[in-house]
Amino acid sequence: MAKIINHLFNDNKTRHQQVRARLMSSSPELISAKSINEIKVEDIATHAEVSKDAFYKCFRSIEDLLNTSAKQAGVELLIPIHSIGLTISDIALRTATKTRIAIRMMTGIPLLGRLMLKTEWPFGDSRHKGYRDIQRDIAAGIAQDCFTDMPLEIGTNLVVATLRVAVQDILNSTQTEDYENQVIYTLLLSLGVDAKKADEISKIPFEQLPDLPKKGLVGKLLAVVS
Repeated sequence: MAKIINHLFNDNKTRHQQVRARLMSSSPELISAKSINEIKVEDIATHAEVSKDAFYKCFRSIEDLLNTSAKQAGVELLIPIHSIGLTISDIALRTATKTRIAIRMMTGIPLLGRLMLKTEWPFGDSRHKGYRDIQRDIAAGIAQDCFTDMPLEIGTNLVVATLRVAVQDILNSTQTEDYENQVIYTLLLSLGVDAKKADEISKIPFEQLPDLPKKGLVGKLLAVVS
């Protein structure tokens, strides 16, 4: 890395953004080498070659840095997931497919999945792009009489909770071969899809994931685990 960035950048917005980006881009390598619970501010600052004061000018704590990093990774992963969704007109199948992709991305790269689970992912923040994307799908499903007429927040939170529990279960213990299908089936039922259609959709084979981003934080994570 280049030499240490002076932490006394005061209110220089550009320098502040540079230091934030430097800290965030350094975190994947450190996370791959140490347990998230063991990482200290000194570790992050030293690895990024900035001072502790610089760290605290950008983030309140390690948890703040990890949450910010996870939100950024979530935005990056949303791009390929959203692109796949645009090709599927049936809203139940679209919701199932996007949820399945997200589960496989998180569990296919355990380092990424554990980082996201350590944070507030998949975010109940209605301002987050991922949350708004799910909310749009729920609204479309209600409009098409595919999903039960419910407050959008409830439908969105059903998807969010399903994602988190599924990723946690798969990463933390051995699951049956059809576990993912059961997750999708249960999610569709909870959204109001009839049992026959939910069963059919949950059993549709899905083998090929979209390409993961090669740049940004996700690209960094891929680089350190490859």
